[in-house]
Amino acid sequence: MKKLIIILTLVFSLGFTGTLSAQENLKIYFLDVGQGDSSVIISSSGEVVLIDSGPEESLILNYLENLNISHLDLLIASHAHADHISGMDKIIAKYRPKTFLDSGIPHTTIAYQKMITAIAKYNLNYYQGTSRKINLGPLTFTILPPANHLLRESELNNNSLVIRLDFKDFSCLFTGDIEKEREGQLLNESRNNLKVDILKIAHHGSSSGSSPPFIKAVNPETSIKNE
Repeated sequence: MKKLIIILTLVFSLGFTGTLSAQENLKIYFLDVGQGDSSVIISSSGEVVLIDSGPEESLILNYLENLNISHLDLLIASHAHADHISGMDKIIAKYRPKTFLDSGIPHTTIAYQKMITAIAKYNLNYYQGTSRKINLGPLTFTILPPANHLLRESELNNNSLVIRLDFKDFSCLFTGDIEKEREGQLLNESRNNLKVDILKIAHHGSSSGSSPPFIKAVNPETSIKNE
């Protein structure tokens, strides 16, 4: 991996966000949204991707504004817990993303219902819980969905979409809130997709995940955790 720079920078008094800048100005912002997750990816040619939106609507909208985001090419909800999807309806209304992905597992929260309503209202290209590759300018996203036996509404964490980002010889793995059972599935079925440079640690670093065999297989140079 070349020219990887880790920077902690204050974003307009909203808190700290980790910014990873890799080859030729790929930028990944791991946003400080408190007890939740949200990451913004901006490619060298201007494509913008948002993975999750954190637990607070006003916070994520302010972050996007302060990062001068004017559009979203891809919006991803790793899973339906409110600390990952709050404000998704407002984000959809404002940025009209070209494509939306989620795990396909529903939830009863108001945040989830608002998100689904907005997806239908704005007629987004909507894909649920399927294995796929998405090429977006110089970026390639590999979506690793859960196995069928994990597809239960009560298992929202293990139903998280796991997302691998590749840009030239740089790679990053976003793991949502997966736990050890799902990590085992990935080790058995997707081991070749796990070795990356940067790991976004699952479930805010909870002891329910990040098993030693999984971390060994991923073998990241850098790990990022939201607490």
